[in-house]
Amino acid sequence: MIFALPKLLRRTLCAAVLVCLPALSSAGTSVIYTDGDRPLFTLEVPDFWSLRTGGLRDLAGPDADDIRDVSRVFGMTPDAHPGVWVGVISPHGVSTLEEAGAYLRDIGPFLVKDASVGAPTQRQVGGMPARRIAGQGRRNGKAIDFTVLAVDLPDSRVAIAVVVFEAGADTDPVGDINAMLASLKAVR
Repeated sequence: MIFALPKLLRRTLCAAVLVCLPALSSAGTSVIYTDGDRPLFTLEVPDFWSLRTGGLRDLAGPDADDIRDVSRVFGMTPDAHPGVWVGVISPHGVSTLEEAGAYLRDIGPFLVKDASVGAPTQRQVGGMPARRIAGQGRRNGKAIDFTVLAVDLPDSRVAIAVVVFEAGADTDPVGDINAMLASLKAVR
């Protein structure tokens, strides 16, 4: 052997690797949601999740003449669990939690049919006020459960996260989803 580490140093390094390994294995990828060149918030996307981003687009509603502009969306899915989707958006013109509620009532029929929604609950995300609502409905002919989290960002902006589980989808990703949403931090 050309190079030998002293026994105490070897033990210390092994202990350090064992302590750090869980943190490394649960690491994700930090992404920044921007509006043009203005960063609004960061979010940690877990490993083994796919992230799809999209810019401003039109969304057709139930009536052919009913079209809405939709801001940039981050869409995330766990690679190993079909039927689970998380979307995050910061809509233009929505600057308070009350306006987020009105926005969701307006855009809801585009996203979920026959929705039944529970009462909103108050939360904190990254030290920022938030509201959570949960419900059930149908999307693309399938029964779904959904949760919406609206977070009051600084500078008159709101982040809205939508979590969708199709009926029968594996609930294993719930921990990842909770960690992802808890990682939301405003860029100041």
